[in-house]
Amino acid sequence: MENIAIIGAGGHAKIIVDLVNELNIYKIIGFYDDNPKEKLYDIKYLGNTKNIDKSIENVIIGIGNDAIRKKIYEENKNINWCSLMHPKSIVSKNAIIDYGTVVCAGAIIQTEAKIGKHCIINTNCNIDHESIIGDFTSICPSSTICGQVNIGNLTFIGANSTIIQKIKIGNNCIVGAGSVIIHNINNNSKIVGNPGKIIQYI
Repeated sequence: MENIAIIGAGGHAKIIVDLVNELNIYKIIGFYDDNPKEKLYDIKYLGNTKNIDKSIENVIIGIGNDAIRKKIYEENKNINWCSLMHPKSIVSKNAIIDYGTVVCAGAIIQTEAKIGKHCIINTNCNIDHESIIGDFTSICPSSTICGQVNIGNLTFIGANSTIIQKIKIGNNCIVGAGSVIIHNINNNSKIVGNPGKIIQYI
């Protein structure tokens, strides 16, 4: 088994622990967190994110906040980042998934989809054919991303949202839970509703 370390100790880190155990190909050697009082089950605390051991074979960020994942990555670019795909996800052999990304149970990623680095493709998401998901973006549980959608970096797609085919959503956007997006969305926008409407510029 290869060694793996997790950064973070919150809810997303706990999901990753379960995912790693399901894969049964990694040994979790510990976790890093900037709060030394944090606990992650009985897993060993290895220190803060300023002192990550660069010799560890595999490291994954278990933090749900997109901006924090980006910050940690930018401070630790020489780490051996890995990607994780739950054995109960379905990922096309013609899809491309960059390093640092986590694909959770029940997610489906269809042919020629491209997923950026350090993304979260959460439980029961559907990323359809030829869609592009930018870096540090989160697709929350049960969201549907239809074919040929383009979503930018650092964008948060809330749970149970639907993005219809060929829509473009910019960088640093927030799509509220349950929203239906039928028009292109510019950078730095917060959108809610069915159909989705911009309610705020970030």
